[in-house]
Amino acid sequence: MKYREVILDFTSLLDIIMIILFFFILFSTFDVETATEKAQQKQQEYETLVSETEQEQSIWKEKADKQWKRLKDADSTSAENLRALIDFDEGNMLSMSLQDIERSDKWTLSITTDQKKVASVNAETGDKLRDDLKSVFSKYGLNSGSVVLCVLTYDGYSYGTEQAVPEIEKAVRDIQKQYSNLYFTTINISK
Repeated sequence: MKYREVILDFTSLLDIIMIILFFFILFSTFDVETATEKAQQKQQEYETLVSETEQEQSIWKEKADKQWKRLKDADSTSAENLRALIDFDEGNMLSMSLQDIERSDKWTLSITTDQKKVASVNAETGDKLRDDLKSVFSKYGLNSGSVVLCVLTYDGYSYGTEQAVPEIEKAVRDIQKQYSNLYFTTINISK
């Protein structure tokens, strides 16, 4: 038997393998570049979201701090408000009543508390009435943070009340700018 020599030529096979290898190398670099661009884009989006979240957190924290402060303030004044309501219920409140109305320009404002007369203010107008009432409040021991329930009682049929009552209300409204917890109402006993 005669052996025949077989010659295998791998040149064409190597060419094809090299072409396939180049193809994969080229397209794998395109994929890496695309993936890198996508990763950078996602990282920028992440950083933007983080900064927006931090801004929102600071806004919410500020709102929460304000709310917490308001709740603490409300809690600290609730005892004082409750004490004022109990005093009001027991009749221990600051009470004003118009008296001695003879003419429209002559009247006396009697101020009482605990059924005891604290002071009297004669017919005054504007700043003088406001200053007199402030001095009565400070004499009574009230400061700008005190809770004060105040009632003005008057007889609407009495001569001069239509001029005196608005003057007193205006003076008390001016005082309420300083005494933020001054609660004031009027009662017309003629109705």
